[in-house]
Amino acid sequence: MADGERRSVRRFSRLLSPAGLVLAGLLFLAPFLTVSCDAPGGYGRAAPGGTTTYTGWDLATGGTPDVTADKLLPPEQRRSDVLAPQPLAGTVLVLLVIGVLVTIGVGRARTRRGVVAALAAIAALFLLVNQATVRVLVEERLREQLTGPLPDGKQIGDFVHDQGGFGFALLALVLVGLGNLAGWVRLLRAPGGVTAESSAPGDPAPTAPLPEA
Repeated sequence: MADGERRSVRRFSRLLSPAGLVLAGLLFLAPFLTVSCDAPGGYGRAAPGGTTTYTGWDLATGGTPDVTADKLLPPEQRRSDVLAPQPLAGTVLVLLVIGVLVTIGVGRARTRRGVVAALAAIAALFLLVNQATVRVLVEERLREQLTGPLPDGKQIGDFVHDQGGFGFALLALVLVGLGNLAGWVRLLRAPGGVTAESSAPGDPAPTAPLPEA
């Protein structure tokens, strides 16, 4: 492979990390959790048969979830469906911003890959814990709002569902983390811990050590 092609590949691979982190952040605008309101009495502002949808942004900021438009309860019958801002969801967004800044601003590849791998791993862990925490909060609230017994064979958890926004955001973080971890290990094992990839585009190439006398 020619030097120009190698340089292009390195630049392209360097763009994958910020792109993956930005994608994970954008997925916070997608549904993370839904409550199917077939439970007796519905849930929150939704009548039985409706669906309440929490995006990742709703969870991070305490926003109002969406409800199926034609299944809204009359105002006097509506109950709370807004959750308090979830600290872990907010922390994940902060980690994504830091990760993007690191991928753009840190020129040394070994440092950059190691830091981004760690940030992606922590963000993925926090995202998992946040989702589990939110499920518990929603299930408890749904249980409190029941107006009758559950249908035969049903449990509270059967009405609460993880959604694609959460799954794809987690997948993006895992891929970014594993990709950077693999690159960090490769650079760590390189002779002297330095390869052509360990410098940012435009930096002077590393020089070979002088032979001993």
